[in-house]
Amino acid sequence: MNTDSAVAERAARVTTLGQLRGLLRQVQEESGKSIRDLGTENSHAKGQEGLSKSSISRHLGGDGALPLAFVQRFSAACGLAEAERDALVTAWRRVRADSATSTSVPGQPPEDDLAARPDPDPAHLDTLAVMMDVAARLDGENGLPAARSLYERVGTARSELLGPDDPRTLEATHNLGTVLGQLDEHDTACRVLSATHRARTRVLGPDAPATLKTLENLAIARAELGQLDAARELLEEVLAARRPEGSPGHAGYADTAEKLMTVLGRAGDQVRRRQLAAELERARTASRDAST
Repeated sequence: MNTDSAVAERAARVTTLGQLRGLLRQVQEESGKSIRDLGTENSHAKGQEGLSKSSISRHLGGDGALPLAFVQRFSAACGLAEAERDALVTAWRRVRADSATSTSVPGQPPEDDLAARPDPDPAHLDTLAVMMDVAARLDGENGLPAARSLYERVGTARSELLGPDDPRTLEATHNLGTVLGQLDEHDTACRVLSATHRARTRVLGPDAPATLKTLENLAIARAELGQLDAARELLEEVLAARRPEGSPGHAGYADTAEKLMTVLGRAGDQVRRRQLAAELERARTASRDAST
C-alpha cells in the first residue's frame, strides 16, 4: 500500500465528489482487500455498521450521496492511520461545502445518512450475476440475440437496484454494447458504448482498464460504420494509455495496436501503420528480453 502521507497528499488535491470516490477506490485497491473482504470483515463489526458489500459497491460506484459516516468507516476498515482518515474527512467537508449551494434540496435527507437507500436483496443480485454468466457463454447466430436480451434485462434490473453508475450496471451495458456490435447493430452499439464510456470515465477514471475497454469497443463500432477518423482517434487514445512505458506489461497494448493498424490500413495511412508496427515490434522485443 502507498505511504500514508501519499494518501493525505492526494486527499488535499480533491475538489469534487468524483475525485473523492476515486481516491477511496484507490485506498481500497492499495489495502489489498477486495470489496467482498471488506464487507465480510466489517458488516457486523462494532463501529463499522453499514459496510456491507452492496453498500460499499454502491457508494464507491457513484450512486447518490457519499455519506460522511461511510468515508470514516471505510477508511478505518482499509487500515488507514488516524491522520489519513482525518485528511479524507477534510476532503469530504471541502467538497460538500463547495457543492452545498448548488445541490441543497429542501427536505432531502442529510448526506451523512448511511442508509440513504436500502441494500438490495443479495439473492436477486446473485440471480443477475448468473444471468450475466449465461449471456457470456452464448455465441453465434442463435446465441447472440439471447445474450442481448439477457444483458438488457440485467442492465435494467441493476440500474434500478444499484443505480445507473454502479460498476455492475456498467458491466452489463458494456457487454450489451459489445453484443450489439457483433449483431451488426452498430448505430445502437455506438450509443450504448458511448454512454457507458462516459459513465465509466466518471466513476472509474479515464485510464481504468474497464473504461479503456469500452472506449476500444466504441472505436471498433465506429470503424464498422465507416467513421475511420473517429475510430483512429479513439484507438490512439486507448493505445496511449496502454503503452508499456506508461503501464508496464499492459496485456491490452498489443491487441489495441493491432486493431489500430487495421483501421490505419483501411484509412490508407501506411506511414503511421508502419510506424506503429515498428513500435509494436520494439515493445514485444523488450517484453521478451525482460522475461529472460
